[in-house]
Amino acid sequence: MRLRLALLLALALAGGAVAADRVSPASPKLPASLSAAPAAGILSCPYLTDPRATSYIELANIGTSPAEARVGISAQKGSALTIPVVIPAGGTSGVRVPGTASDHSSAVIEYSGGPVVASHILFVPQATIPAPRPAGAAAASCGRAGGSDVAVTGATTFGSDANLALFNPGSADADVTVTLIADGRIIQPLRLAQRIVPAHTRRDFRLGDFAFNVRALTAVVHANVGRVGAEILQRSGKGVELLAGQAPSTQAVAISGQSGDGATVGLAVTGSDDAGVDASLISGDQQTSVAGIPPDLPPASSRVLQIPARAGGAPAAYMFEVTVGSPVVASTTWTSASGGSQDTASLPAATPASKWGAVVAAFDPGASTRAVIVNPEGSATHVHVTTIGPKGLVVQDLTLPAGRLTDIVVGRGPGTFAVLVDADGPVVLALRSVAFARGRSPESFAVVGEPFTPPTPEAVLIDPRAGVPAVVQPS
Repeated sequence: MRLRLALLLALALAGGAVAADRVSPASPKLPASLSAAPAAGILSCPYLTDPRATSYIELANIGTSPAEARVGISAQKGSALTIPVVIPAGGTSGVRVPGTASDHSSAVIEYSGGPVVASHILFVPQATIPAPRPAGAAAASCGRAGGSDVAVTGATTFGSDANLALFNPGSADADVTVTLIADGRIIQPLRLAQRIVPAHTRRDFRLGDFAFNVRALTAVVHANVGRVGAEILQRSGKGVELLAGQAPSTQAVAISGQSGDGATVGLAVTGSDDAGVDASLISGDQQTSVAGIPPDLPPASSRVLQIPARAGGAPAAYMFEVTVGSPVVASTTWTSASGGSQDTASLPAATPASKWGAVVAAFDPGASTRAVIVNPEGSATHVHVTTIGPKGLVVQDLTLPAGRLTDIVVGRGPGTFAVLVDADGPVVLALRSVAFARGRSPESFAVVGEPFTPPTPEAVLIDPRAGVPAVVQPS
């Protein structure tokens, strides 16, 4: 009996404690803070360095407030290199990769305070082994690590060296499988299946070891676990180029900085189904349908087309729209020559968007840097263009007719140049720089822009009772 009474008394006291807690006054409120989250992000440059090459990273802040960036350069042995950079609003900054970086490094760019775009440039010296190769320059945008599939297209191992670099910018290992689409057939090498790419590490693969003497080669990188960035460095008798990775898409616009002789566009189907594709050629004065592409392309098929010459070899663009079936990837390649020297440049296709940013650097006093903006849509669009260069900001507004492109001079001579495009409708942006000077390595490279959306303002408010931060959308 006494034990039962003791248990009842304990339960009553517990219930009273619970009741007292429910009706007691709230604890004093903790100090609340409300702050807007700054623009921030991570970019990666997979194929940053190569043996005996000189490398640069170019950054531009296309926002209205100062941005802080931290450039982390991976190392095969020892600690990674870290370079802090402060970029003023509407400003640019260039970083030469130190000679202490390894021959097979990548870079991670962490930024906050304002939207940042970046690109990386390689100056590759003349080679004699394994075959004679001229010197040249190559460039590519530093982008965000891809999703489950990243494809690099436009490569060839026919008389060329093609090296694939996979970079894992994350803090956990990635598991990837690489499939090759080689002249219309699928190659699935066992040595490229379920390869582990450790965190902050770059893995290189010589594609000629798996697909020899292939004229049209696409590497599809599937991330089983994690995410990676991918680029191919290709060297041939025509020069050096960096082929950047892209996500397969049902709408792809491939810009060529030059038309006519030596300019080609390649298209590859990456999915397991047929693809119905509509193709058109866009120039500064017209848009025409394209012959030579069947209305139905089988899986893993590819096509390479010459780009018809426009007046003076002016830029041109191809638009590919998938009406049904698998997504596609595309890229352009062209060769520039002067005074007996030549070099190639390449651009991956991109999906149209209304806001773009891009940055590139020129190093030669005779360099010419230009921007190409393409409107692939069926109606005219108003485009606001801001150019950031050594002499400051230049702003211009233009109306781009439906199915047309415009070619704008960005700068002449050396310097870092960035372009910000804000359009009413979907467009695509690319930058290119060309220079050939006697006694210097040829300079011919191009980068596609990075589409972006201004960050949605967020507020962090501390719960006054629990002290737990909560993210809320301000009205």
